[in-house]
Amino acid sequence: MQGIHVINDPNGNPAVLTIDLHNLDPHVSPLVTGLLELLQNQTEETERAEWRAATHVVLNRAYSDDEPDYSDVPAYTIRNRS
Repeated sequence: MQGIHVINDPNGNPAVLTIDLHNLDPHVSPLVTGLLELLQNQTEETERAEWRAATHVVLNRAYSDDEPDYSDVPAYTIRNRS
């Protein structure tokens, strides 16, 4: 197929797939577009998972078990200043 090249590992298994978008066979274009969308979605999910994990680390550090108990502190109230 024009525009798609596969590089095999020493055992003959596909290892690298390269796509030349400028020389791509028009019959393969919808397949390649779907593949690129799939890869983009996986990248976004991976980034979300990494951000979620980093957020958990920061929140756990900020609100760990040694956090003081504030239950006896009165809630802040706004007084009418007219």
